[in-house]
Formats: sequence, C-alpha cells, structure tokens
Amino acid sequence: MIYIIDNKVAFNTENGSLKSMRNGKEVFLSSLNVRVFKCLLEHGVKPVSREDIFKQVWGEQSLSVSSATLNQYISLTRRALLSVGFSDRLIITVAKTGYRINKTILIKILEIAPPSQSPEDAPPLMSDASGTQRPYAHHYYLMTLLRTLSIALPLAILVFLFFYYQHYRENEKRPFISYLGVVKGCPIYYSGRYLDKKTDRYLQFLTEKDLYGNRCGKDELIITRLNHSLNTTEDSGRQFIAKCVMDSDHFYHHCESEYIRAWKKS
Repeated sequence: MIYIIDNKVAFNTENGSLKSMRNGKEVFLSSLNVRVFKCLLEHGVKPVSREDIFKQVWGEQSLSVSSATLNQYISLTRRALLSVGFSDRLIITVAKTGYRINKTILIKILEIAPPSQSPEDAPPLMSDASGTQRPYAHHYYLMTLLRTLSIALPLAILVFLFFYYQHYRENEKRPFISYLGVVKGCPIYYSGRYLDKKTDRYLQFLTEKDLYGNRCGKDELIITRLNHSLNTTEDSGRQFIAKCVMDSDHFYHHCESEYIRAWKKS
C-alpha cells in the first residue's frame, strides 16, 4: 500500500520508503517506524491513544514499551519527512491522549494489486474516504517516468555523440585515394582528392612521362601526388609517383617511387 501525502510524498508501507514526488529524493524507515507511521495514517484525523499504538505496533510486548520509545519513532518520522522536502506539520500531538494526522493535509491511498490478481479484479488505483477513483496514481507514475527519461535521454545522447566522434576521428585518420583512370594498362590512383576537370590533362601528362616504361603486372598499380608550387606565375611543382603491388587485403607492398618536375602552365 502506498500513501500519497498532499501530492508531495509517497509512503510505501511494503519497503518503508518515503519518496519525494517532486525531486525523487528517497529515505527508508525501519520496520517498527513503518508500523507506527502506518498506524497513525490508518486512524487519520481521529486521535489515537498511545496505548492503542502500543497494542497495534508491539502487540504482546506493548507493556514493556515506554512513551519515550514512541516519542522517538514519532520524531524520526517527522525528520524523515523533512529530509525529503515535506515541511508541513503532518503529525499532531494531542495533549494527554496521543497523536493524530493533520486534517488540513490531503492523504490518498494507492492500492497495489497482488501479482496473481487479474486487471479486471484489481481494486481502484486511488481511493479516498468515499472510495472513488482518483487520477493521482497516474500522476505518480507519470512523474516517475519523466524523471527516468530526464536521466536516460541525456546519457543516451552523450553515448551516441561519443561513438560518432570516435568514428569521425577514425575516418579522418584514413588516407583518401581517388581513382583517376588507366594509363598503358596501369590503374592510376591519386593520393587525395583531385579535380575532375583536370583528370584528362593529368593522365596525358603521366602518359608522356612514361616513368616506368613497361605495362603494369598483375596486382600492380600507380599512386601519384602533385605538389603545386606557391609561385602562381609559373604554376610549377613536384610530382610524386609510385608503382606498388596490392595484395588481397588491399595493402600496398614493394612500392618504387620518385619525385619529378611537374609541367608548367601553357
């Protein structure tokens, strides 16, 4: 059974928890403290004597329990309520009698259906003195769901961004190879991105230079790179070219390479 106290605190009699419905803060009462608090809530605004509390909570051992012990549990209950943010005066001390619940504070009861009970046979989720159903149970579970999402969703976003960033960094580290075409039976790859409008001219340049003479053998290819000069008047630079053997795992081996002078702008 769960008592909803002024729509601010939920008291679960099964596990002894006092939980704020606003910020989710939760504390737990001892088993005897739970029975004392439950006894007061069951009597509600009607004063209950110390003797009745002794009998209901301690049973046959009630004769050996002192008023100081009961006062201690009442004090612990008040402090627990205060620790979860409930500062209103819930438990009223009745002089020369005992205690009662403050009648200005609304208390609702949430019935928990047994596991074996079908939904059709379950009692109303929320009831008050008249036994009518209230929407507070739905509100309680909705607040719990929202608190869970407020924690889980940011964590999920952070995890996604972390793996996306790692994937992006890995891709940045990989060299980029552009396929340009074939020269004398040799596949030509450019180390980096090459402008499409210059591809034909560049392939013609490689054909004229004929650096390696013979056609490429099986699994051989050409990797090139043009390093333009910063001198815009001559538009010259150095040309890197390498003939490599690529294995079945696409790794390059036995590369023969050299630098030559690139063409000048006509």
